[in-house]
Amino acid sequence: MKRFFSFFLVLAMSLVFGQKTLDAKILTADNDTLKVKIKVRTNAFDPDLLYVTSFNTKVTSVDENGKKVKIEIPKIKELSLIDFYGKKRFFINKSDDNKVLLERMYDSDNVEWFRNYSSTMGGENANDFLFNKKTNKGVGFIYFTGLPKKRLKEFFADEPEMLKIVDDIRKDGGFSHTSDYDNAMINILENFDKIKNNK
Repeated sequence: MKRFFSFFLVLAMSLVFGQKTLDAKILTADNDTLKVKIKVRTNAFDPDLLYVTSFNTKVTSVDENGKKVKIEIPKIKELSLIDFYGKKRFFINKSDDNKVLLERMYDSDNVEWFRNYSSTMGGENANDFLFNKKTNKGVGFIYFTGLPKKRLKEFFADEPEMLKIVDDIRKDGGFSHTSDYDNAMINILENFDKIKNNK
């Protein structure tokens, strides 16, 4: 019973104390640009940790009088904001049903990297997706398990040089859900672009 009460208390705190607003820019499906404040949720223990799931399936804008207006995801083409750590982040409507905003992590002439967020008990989970624009091949993997070296090697199989680059990033394949993970992935993708662009 104590465990249940503790869990309920933490969940209630995250819902009550984690409500904030952020300035955002929205490009609508009709190509109109809206500058709005959107309602977001943050972690109860880290008030700067933004929960993307608080706006990736429904966006609620708040005007200066506190009036809330819901903006349906199919009406949004892109959404950008600066999070509480000062990082600029971009979200695009590229899901199969056009009802979920995916975070665009990297985009070039050769490869795309997107992240999809989903709610969990008291937090959120994330899945990454890479798409090779040259081979029309994609691969998905869970963000919280660290760099999936084996799957990355399969994904980059058309460029043998990439196999060593993936191996050399980190011997234990770590970086699970840290900024090091994102930086390591960007480093891999930038190397892939260099190889492709020098051909």
